[in-house]
This record gives sequence, C-alpha cells and structure tokens, in this order.
Amino acid sequence: MHTFAADSGSNPLGMLPIFLLMGVAFYFFLIRPQKKRQQEQQKMQSSLAPGTRIVTAGGIYGTVIEAEEGDLLVEIAEGVEIRILAQAVARVIEDVEYVDEEDEEDEAADEEVTDSAERVELTKPAADDEKASESLKSEHKA
Repeated sequence: MHTFAADSGSNPLGMLPIFLLMGVAFYFFLIRPQKKRQQEQQKMQSSLAPGTRIVTAGGIYGTVIEAEEGDLLVEIAEGVEIRILAQAVARVIEDVEYVDEEDEEDEAADEEVTDSAERVELTKPAADDEKASESLKSEHKA
C-alpha cells in the first residue's frame, strides 16, 4: 500500500526549485521596494534645511527653522515653534504657485485666440486662389 506522504518524502530536492522561486519573489516584491523607500526617506531627511516646508507623520504643516543632528526646529504658526525628530517628517512640500480661476480663464481665452490666428495663417489661400476666395467672401457678405 502506497501513501502520498511516502512518495513526496522520497525526493526532497524536488521542492528546492519552488523554495528558491518563492525566495526570489519575496526579494523582488517585498525586500527590494522596502529598501528603496528607506533610501528615499533618508535622502529626504538629509536634505532638510532651514526654509524647507514639511508635513509631519502626525499631519502638522510647518517650516524648518533649524536642522541639527536628527532634530528639527519647526515653525508651525507665526511665533509657534516645536522640536521634532527628523524621522517624523512624512514629506517635503514643494512650492506651488497659486493662480486665480479668473487668470486661468483669461489664459485659456488668450490661447484660443492664438490657436485661431495660427489656423488662419495655415489656411491662407495661395495667390492663384485669391480670386476664388474673394468671390466666396462676397457671397457671404450678401
């Protein structure tokens, strides 16, 4: 009488490629991305200098006033300063230029005028076709 356990126990090297494949998968899907995130976090923390705007892991927004070894002095409101660990910085806030909605609408209108002017230049009739275009213009006016 043969049992399944006896068959699988006879060749232990048959499972080796599967374990190696699982190890490689763990490396590429878990270990490698984690190391990359850690390197990016360390790079970001080492780049913190006075004047840098940050957000802490707790969600506090502020500006770095002073950076020492592992510690930061952060101004969170005018005259309100706190000292935090550099590891508590979740991300650096890039300077963003704010634009009013009215300005955006004006820029969009300017772009439309520019586009239509370009189209007119691209569709100008050749010298031979000027007579035909003049007759079309006169028909449209009438």
